[in-house]
This record gives sequence, C-alpha cells and structure tokens, in this order.
Amino acid sequence: MPGESRVCNPSIAISDRGVFCIIRAVNYDLDRNGRVLTPPVGASQPFNFFAELDASFRIIHIDRIDDSAVGIDRRSCNRLEDCRLFHWKGFWWFSASWALSDESQASQMALCRLQGNEIVEWHLLPSPVNFWVEKNWMPCVDGDLLKWIYWIDPVQVLTYCDSGVSYERRERYGRLDEWAGSSPLVRYRGNWLCVVHYRKVSSKNVVYAHRFVELDDDFTITRISPRLTLEGEEIEFCGGLCLTGEQAILSYGVWDRHARIMRVDLSAIEAMLRPCRVPQSLAVAISDFRRRIRPWLRHRWLRQPGKQLRAIGARLRGRFGPPGVVGLSGLAISVAQYADLAMQLTRQCTSLTA
Repeated sequence: MPGESRVCNPSIAISDRGVFCIIRAVNYDLDRNGRVLTPPVGASQPFNFFAELDASFRIIHIDRIDDSAVGIDRRSCNRLEDCRLFHWKGFWWFSASWALSDESQASQMALCRLQGNEIVEWHLLPSPVNFWVEKNWMPCVDGDLLKWIYWIDPVQVLTYCDSGVSYERRERYGRLDEWAGSSPLVRYRGNWLCVVHYRKVSSKNVVYAHRFVELDDDFTITRISPRLTLEGEEIEFCGGLCLTGEQAILSYGVWDRHARIMRVDLSAIEAMLRPCRVPQSLAVAISDFRRRIRPWLRHRWLRQPGKQLRAIGARLRGRFGPPGVVGLSGLAISVAQYADLAMQLTRQCTSLTA
C-alpha cells in the first residue's frame, strides 16, 4: 500500500470484471488484548482503498474510496469500517459497519455502491434485533437476491428489500454458538462456503481462531472444519474469500497492521470439512451445559485453589497465633485450626454447588 504503514482487514472479491479488493488503513496500534495501545491524536480516523488486482493478486490500480456522500453527520467519528466487498446486479457493492462515535462502540450497518472509487449510493440498515452495535454481516449474493448471514449459530438470515431488511431465525446447531461472521459466502460445489471466527479473551491476551463452514441453499450447516489459525498470530481476522480455479483466496488482517492474501487449495479445504456427526439435539444440550457451568469453572476457588488455601491459612495464623502441629501443603497449622479450615472449605464448596 503506497504511503501506508498500517493496513488491515482486506476484503477480496472476484467477478467477470476481474479481482478487486477493499483495504482498510488505520492510524493506531493494538496491544495484546486487542485494545488501542496509543489513542491517535484527533481520534481514530481509518479510511478505505479500492484496489484492482492482476492474476497474481498484485495491485495494478488503487484509489482511496470517496465516502463523502455517506451519512447524515460528517463529523470525524463517522466512518466506514471492516467492509465486505461483493458484485451484485452489475456493480461493486460493499456492506460495512458505520461507526457513530469514538466514545462508544455504537455502530450501524451501511450498504454502499461504488462507481470507480466513489460511493454513489448508500443505505443505512437498521438492526434486526434493535442492538446498538452492528458489524460483521456476511454477504451472500444469490442471483438478484442479496442476503446476509447475521449470526451463524443459530443461523439468522437477513434479506435486503427496498424498505430495509427482513429477518429470519433458522436452526440452532450447538457447534458454533460463540462464532461470528468473517467472510462473505461464495458458491462451492453447489453449496455455500464461508469463514467464521472466534474471539477468545483472557486476562493476558486476545486470540482469534477461524473455521471453514459449508451451508446448503437453505442455509443449513452441512460441514465444518476444525478450528485453525492463518499464520499462528494471536490477532488475525479474515474478511474476504473468493474461489478461482482449484484454489480459495483468503484476505485477512494481522494485528491491524498488515493486509495479507493467502492461497489455499480447494482439495485441502475439502479434506478439512467434516460432517456434523453429533446429533443436533445432543450438540445443543452439550453447548447449553457448557454455558451453565462456565461461570462456576471460572470461580476463583477452581482457578487458584492453592492461592485461596494459603490466603485462608494466613488469616487463621493471624487469628490463632503461631502455627503448630499438622502440615498441609507446606502450611503448618494446629489441629484446631485445621478443623476450622476444613469447616470453612466445606461452607465454600457448599456455596459453590448451590
């Protein structure tokens, strides 16, 4: 990207007119938790480029997208982020998250049509569930119909019409409950193929994983790949997918600093895709069980039992004086103190169970 040091989240698409890509440029850095490391002066001001690629996926022409026609308020905080490019009704379109404010994550989806590098038509799309943050809708062009996968599990489908979008909730599978949209859907052997992502947040970092997912024409999930990473980086996000010949082309960002393109043989993807062998009702039940016990498993007693025992021991030593006879995990306490400790542990475990 000429003149840009931080680019990310490219969205690649192909048509009879060739291969094109939207690439996002940003003016910030991320820490290991995916947060803005150094808030940029004058707020975050990302913008997007529209690029034409040759057969080897090298940029042969590129322009910054002119989005001056979009939006009601042209304050600096109003911006288009994480575009998904697709070809529909003879034109290049994209859907993107329309950020409304730097102070919060409030955003709305926008549908935009390009003429060259200029947005000449745009529509702000309402949230189908009245949510205040909308992003990562997965476009699906089926002839003259434009749809999005709003959520992958349970499958939720949006269909575009002149009055906005219609919403339909489909089946739940229990295999992808916490996975969200990444790439557009593309035709694959009579079905649809897409990439979804999972974002795992811990106290130390945030890690992204991806899967290939195959759906039939009714958007029933037929096959799923194991979870995978693209380069093994903690923060990597796939925003584009297209098929050419016997290869899939993935476009993705790394650490919001690099925009990458990867070729993957379709034979490799086919080998990764696996049918959903676990009965659907059982998969849903297992997912519900995991969701219920997750807060309990994250309780401090189960995460750091040794630390909790030592803390109680320290409080007991302060209460009952010098330690005495019985040793427990390197902590010497008297028999009376040991009995008191056992009673406290019993009460703690009873409270946890309840």
